[in-house]
Amino acid sequence: MSETLVGRQEKQGRYFPMWIERLLLVSAIFAMYLFHSDVGDFFQSQGTPTWLTFIIEWCLLPILLLVLSELISRIMQAIHSD
Repeated sequence: MSETLVGRQEKQGRYFPMWIERLLLVSAIFAMYLFHSDVGDFFQSQGTPTWLTFIIEWCLLPILLLVLSELISRIMQAIHSD
């Protein structure tokens, strides 16, 4: 047990392997590399303007992948901390 600045008693939690989160981040970057052209081709075939396809391919896809990897990491941390 350790004591905080405000006097609470807190116990040390279990060790969380950070390499899992790093692996998720690297896999999100790898998925971006693999699928960005497929996403661009799909939206181009649907008749989406080129400027919007560019934004979807290079802005929205990476943000979506990072949010998804962060969500999975937080779920893993919640499960691991119980």
